[in-house]
Amino acid sequence: MFRRLAILILAALCVVPLSASAETPITGLQPANPPPAADKLAPGLAVNYQYGIINRIGELNEKGKVIGAPLTHLTWNAGAGNVLTSDRADGVQAHIFGFIRFAAAGTYVFEVNSNDGVRLEIGGKRIWEDGDVHPDRLSPPIPVQVPAPGLYPIKILYFEKRNTSTLEVFWAPPGGQRTNIQGDALVHLKR
Repeated sequence: MFRRLAILILAALCVVPLSASAETPITGLQPANPPPAADKLAPGLAVNYQYGIINRIGELNEKGKVIGAPLTHLTWNAGAGNVLTSDRADGVQAHIFGFIRFAAAGTYVFEVNSNDGVRLEIGGKRIWEDGDVHPDRLSPPIPVQVPAPGLYPIKILYFEKRNTSTLEVFWAPPGGQRTNIQGDALVHLKR
């Protein structure tokens, strides 16, 4: 009897949808305060590089010494080529930062695909982390509640150890379809 009940419970758990916590939007994002003046902004996200082999995002050196060309989009799937805008294909650590522009308040759904480790923060909140060495791996959909339109600080820590590299961040605006993040949605302070 007990064994039969246990099997039924296990079977029921296998068909239960994602827990409510997995579907609950991340809240509490803080916009840029004060928002930077338009004449102080440049297109894309700033990136600083540090070189060296690491195995976990916690080992990444955020004080990268090499300033790279800005990232005008967040769809990078280089295979065995150079990582992002760096001049290297292996052992690249990237500290990416700037602002993301939300056109409207509401729930945006993000997805992050990475190879290797990544941490995404928006408005002071950690949105996603997949911090070890791995092949291309797509996050589940991540709902994020944006309280008001405007610019929000964005920070991405990313590293590629060896062989192939991927860093892709997608979003679906409220009521919209999943798209690449690019254009005037990504800006940084002029350097």
